[in-house]
Amino acid sequence: MQEKAIEEAKRTKLRREKPGVYEKIIRISERHAQGIATPIIDIAYSHACNLKCRHCSAARFENKGRKLTPVDLKNLSDEADALGLCQFNLSGGEPLIFKDLDEVIAALQPDKFHLSMSTNGHFLTPAMARHLKAIGLDKVKISMDDFDEKLHDANRDHPGAYRKAVDAMMNARDADLSVVVQTVVTHQNCSTERTLQMARFAQENGFSLDVMVARAIGAWEGRHEVLITPEDAEFLRKAHEEYPVLHRDTFPSYGMDKGCGCVHSTLHLTPYGDVLPCVFIHISIGNIFEERLADIISRGQSIKVFNRFNRLCLSGENRGFIQNYMTKFYGRPLPLHWSEAFEKEDFLS
Repeated sequence: MQEKAIEEAKRTKLRREKPGVYEKIIRISERHAQGIATPIIDIAYSHACNLKCRHCSAARFENKGRKLTPVDLKNLSDEADALGLCQFNLSGGEPLIFKDLDEVIAALQPDKFHLSMSTNGHFLTPAMARHLKAIGLDKVKISMDDFDEKLHDANRDHPGAYRKAVDAMMNARDADLSVVVQTVVTHQNCSTERTLQMARFAQENGFSLDVMVARAIGAWEGRHEVLITPEDAEFLRKAHEEYPVLHRDTFPSYGMDKGCGCVHSTLHLTPYGDVLPCVFIHISIGNIFEERLADIISRGQSIKVFNRFNRLCLSGENRGFIQNYMTKFYGRPLPLHWSEAFEKEDFLS
């Protein structure tokens, strides 16, 4: 009941602030029942960042020369709106150091989309939080690597990063932005009291906690020992029962218990126009500089493993997918082209 009340409060707020977006969002369940993809598109507009986090894999992505511009994003948002999509997340790098941030947000047409931003919070001052709210942002997702301040700062290679992140959460809440605490858990730290401490912290402060399970990519490339186990997944499920604000990608959302939905529910756009099935699967299924978004989504849905929802997170739990597909881009320039990752038999006939 508490989880239902939280979801209803979010929808009521959205209906009041962006009625057009609300009308699109409440149709997501119906669209999915019809097999119509409605992904949240995560946009890494630039990989520029003020921190050097140990887990970051941005430097591995191939610089293809042409980079995204606000004009490209306006064209993308027009295509996405025509397809009935309703959510963008702006990531990086660190969005709050983008010199053309206001242009970028305007290009994404805040009146037509629910807009969120992933940030380390370093520059999210009270004034910045109010400004982001004023220009149409709805939510901020602030990274917290560990509830232990020293461990967070060490991972970010920046003393004071933890305090900046916590202050940013409070500043965003005071500006009436929705706040999500984002954290990554490995097998080594998932089933621990620190995970529960973070959930309590989020619930007590009116935040959500987005738990992302570790993937064997970036600094952890090939290190499958960091992947969570079925026992870890059960720990998170039980933690969700106690703390409904704790979520992960395979938990029910928008009234649907659908599991992992690469392409159907999520896409990632690199600074060079490549579209990935999700931010952690470094395989390009198309490029917006070369093809229409609708055609790229259609190709993604034609790949058998993405044509259906999966009970396990493909990139973080499904050992078969990890071994058969993820390992193909290990040690390679990123992203890997779809034709190098998938064989003829991987596609629907």
